[in-house]
Amino acid sequence: MEIAVVAGTPFDTEVGANLLRNAGHAAVPYPMAGSPDEQDALQYERPGTLRAAFLDLVRDLDARGHRVVMLFCNSLSAVVDLDAASAEASLTLVSPAAVYREVAAAHRRALVLTGNGSAVAGYERVTGLLGHRALSVSDPALVRAVEAGDAAAAFHGSSLPETLRLAGRARLDAVVLACTHFTAVLPQVLAACRLPVVDVGSRLVELAVEAADAAAPGRRAA
Repeated sequence: MEIAVVAGTPFDTEVGANLLRNAGHAAVPYPMAGSPDEQDALQYERPGTLRAAFLDLVRDLDARGHRVVMLFCNSLSAVVDLDAASAEASLTLVSPAAVYREVAAAHRRALVLTGNGSAVAGYERVTGLLGHRALSVSDPALVRAVEAGDAAAAFHGSSLPETLRLAGRARLDAVVLACTHFTAVLPQVLAACRLPVVDVGSRLVELAVEAADAAAPGRRAA
């Protein structure tokens, strides 16, 4: 089954699509902006325009026959109206909010690493009333460095290695990569961090695959 991948920029959209292809599913990317700067401008300066464009895209994907849409962008998911999109279409919308709820159920306190302030707000909006405590760090510069092409160099040139060391000393329960761009530096994070690491991007792919398998012909009644 073909899964639609909606994300903020061509980079993270293609990351999500490639992860789905590696998992054995066809995927079609649908970026909402051309760059991190354009996506940030939409989120901060024209959120209404972004919400309307996302809702129009979901309607269009539904009309084309897509049954599963993976929203592969933490900050975008914090700005758009997921409830309205789900109500407008018959498809399954897999979003970071589902992963956030899993994290809150499994961990009491976490370091949450995001790509911008919208993602911080989105994470706290979902988990704030669930007894979960988040220490959030936003690093837009790391997003742009990852998009430049050398993820390992981007990681080592950022403040993330030291931030992870501080997390280990702060008696936190887990580290959450709440930016799909940061899936690209997951190997470096795992090597540098002693705490459990939840990569929202990787988990989104797992959930999207589960949703596609459940919706596949011949499996729904099983």
